Amino acid sequence: MSITIKSNQLCAEIINFSKETLKPKGVLVSKLFMGEDFIEVKNLAKSVFKKVNFFKPESSRKESKETYLHCEILKTL
Repeated sequence: MSITIKSNQLCAEIINFSKETLKPKGVLVSKLFMGEDFIEVKNLAKSVFKKVNFFKPESSRKESKETYLHCEILKTL
């Protein structure tokens, strides 16, 4: 198992955890890596939050596969 998969799985767990612990207007920021399960994490975030954005800071190396996830406002279930 690669670091990418483990990191993205951790991010998915954080998203699931936030459903129960984050306040309705709370914010979640997490680091992700572009990999085979990136789309799954993206879809999970969009199913849980109303606003989902991805960004790569200028300080990140261009060849790096890292990106950051920024989520706001939990969807009501």
